[in-house]
Amino acid sequence: MMNKYLSIDLGSKTLGLATSQGVVASPSLTLKFEEWNFEQAKEKLLDYLWKNPCEKIIIGYPKNMDGSIGERAEMIDYFIELFLADNPRFEASDIIKVDERRTTKMARQIMIEANLSREQQKQKKDSLAAQLILEQYLNSIN
Repeated sequence: MMNKYLSIDLGSKTLGLATSQGVVASPSLTLKFEEWNFEQAKEKLLDYLWKNPCEKIIIGYPKNMDGSIGERAEMIDYFIELFLADNPRFEASDIIKVDERRTTKMARQIMIEANLSREQQKQKKDSLAAQLILEQYLNSIN
């Protein structure tokens, strides 16, 4: 069954992924790539999508606290451009940016409260952040 949504938390060397049919968001996995190698990240994402198709992509968009666009958000824009250039199945309107200013902090807090070890936290933080981004989006449309 096709997932309706795939959520991405993009870092400098990881893609945290979460999925949803439209109601509940579930953490999926974290794809690792060479630091700042977004070409490689895009290839790994295309490979993932080939096996796990979806209708829309929800991506965390880290605005600055004052709401302005900084380097991190520009990195997301660059990644989206790369992705769209190589993937005719998706249009710009299929990619939804969600302000994620607080999700990484929230993810850390949740893991601390769940008593996860530092190693477990490291492994789970990206897909959990993606899950929180997706939950934020689902709440906004439901």
